Amino acid sequence: MAVDYSLERIKKIAIVGGGLMGHGVAQFFVQGGYPVSMFNRTEGSSVRAMGEIEKGLNLFVEEGLSSRADADAALARITPTTDFGEAVRDADFITEAVVDDLELKQKIFAEMDSLAPVHAILTSETSGLRMTDISRDTNHPERCVSTHNYTPPPLMPVVEVVPGERTDPAVVEVTCALLLRVGKEPVVCKEIPGHIGVRLTTALRREVAHIIEEGYATPEAVDTVMRSVGRLFPVMGICILTDFTGLDMTEHSQKNVLPHLDSRTEGSELIRKMVAEGKMGVKSGEGFHRWTPESARAVYDARARELLRWMKQPSPPVPWKTEGEK
Repeated sequence: MAVDYSLERIKKIAIVGGGLMGHGVAQFFVQGGYPVSMFNRTEGSSVRAMGEIEKGLNLFVEEGLSSRADADAALARITPTTDFGEAVRDADFITEAVVDDLELKQKIFAEMDSLAPVHAILTSETSGLRMTDISRDTNHPERCVSTHNYTPPPLMPVVEVVPGERTDPAVVEVTCALLLRVGKEPVVCKEIPGHIGVRLTTALRREVAHIIEEGYATPEAVDTVMRSVGRLFPVMGICILTDFTGLDMTEHSQKNVLPHLDSRTEGSELIRKMVAEGKMGVKSGEGFHRWTPESARAVYDARARELLRWMKQPSPPVPWKTEGEK
């Protein structure tokens, strides 16, 4: 008997893992009006996750994007729990947001599959693993799909929706409809490592490391250029930008530049060296730049304010959402 996957059946959301991604996903669902049960392994993790969500909601109030009453009501819609069964047993849409460890995700999906209602949609926050593999041990892989948010989820509109080989197309459709309802911008992508965004940023980071390794420019120079050029992308993306540049000009640039770009598949020696030296970035206090808790917080805050600024203004026009020549 076919299962009725429909948007109307989704009344309750569950989040498995309220860490870096999970608590952010929980926040945008409660802001969208849905009650959320959020599972964490320990009481301490639950307290931290709830604290982060409260800070995130307060930021919306401070920036005039939410009333105090709405923020308080959203926070009240979250039920933290350390009981896995309690979190998922009566949920209609479940997002697993643990570390990208295949065996762990397979175990969690098998457990969710056995405990959740038959109509519940099971999703995973993953950028590097295939849903086909994650759902391997479930009895109902047809209801499993990847939903990849970007950090911080409440402030980043896009969500990559990636079906596995056995995912029911209706599950993809309903997942996209739910995300649209809570103000997200879902895009469907085939099952490839890194989906869309991580592939683009990985290619960019490879060339950045190459430029610095070869001594062509400093990290400061690279970031200065990227912060300036990057202002084009929120308005145009890359394909629209290419259309405006001209594909003929792009063809010339490719001939002139592509032979000189880094094409290694084993990764950057510079990155490996820094990792071996314990330079992990912000988390260790040093990467390409040196970081203190204060300087890192300043960047986090600036990022949030800039993303919130974009949320306050109308979206730029794009050809597939405006009337014009077909």
